[in-house]
Amino acid sequence: QAAHPRGVRRLLEFALADKVKQARKQLPVSPKTGLLYAAIESQERLRGDIVDAALNAVLADGLESIRDRAAFEQRREDAGRRLFGEAMERLKLAEAILSAVAELKPQLEAPLMGWARGNLDDLRDQLAALVHAGFLRETPADALAQLPRYLKAMTLRAERAKRDPARDQARMLELKPFVDAWRQAVADGQGSQPEWQALRWDLEELRVSVFAQELGARSGVSPKKLAQRLQALRA
Repeated sequence: QAAHPRGVRRLLEFALADKVKQARKQLPVSPKTGLLYAAIESQERLRGDIVDAALNAVLADGLESIRDRAAFEQRREDAGRRLFGEAMERLKLAEAILSAVAELKPQLEAPLMGWARGNLDDLRDQLAALVHAGFLRETPADALAQLPRYLKAMTLRAERAKRDPARDQARMLELKPFVDAWRQAVADGQGSQPEWQALRWDLEELRVSVFAQELGARSGVSPKKLAQRLQALRA
């Protein structure tokens, strides 16, 4: 049951290879976007990564129910029809993410040597976990759509942390148990498990709630609820 959706996904990738190749050629990537991406990964990967992100979106759900040729062909046709439109949406999303990263990076520099060092180091670690080589193709579709908001929240936090490092650090320490638990899960090879993935993205929502509440965080996410889920994961 666990392997079946992955097998169907791989067969659909083979069946959609021509559509993927066509989408990569037609995608109108601007030189500016390519240059911004080059700071993360080679420009040559950008088109492929965007189309792979689109493929994640069109193949995200329902693969476990595909059990015969007719259902497979129907999903293949639907995915092929939607792929380029989704790629264009992911291109816009990539542009928004890369622009937000460019806005954030200068804010991660301290006004004085050593000022708010721990706070800014925490933000750098968060950025490295969100935006890295392969992030477009590896981040789940739902989470990828939220990255511009997460990055905006980080920019606001950086500005405020440099004005009041002690207040920011108190909030940072409140979230530290969840950050440490997630990093340990990754180190233990458990980070890809659905339960840990859910906690990982809820942690990003909690960061928005704690550091940039005005941007709006998903309801139902709180330190208390994350602590309960973390306890259940460790049980």
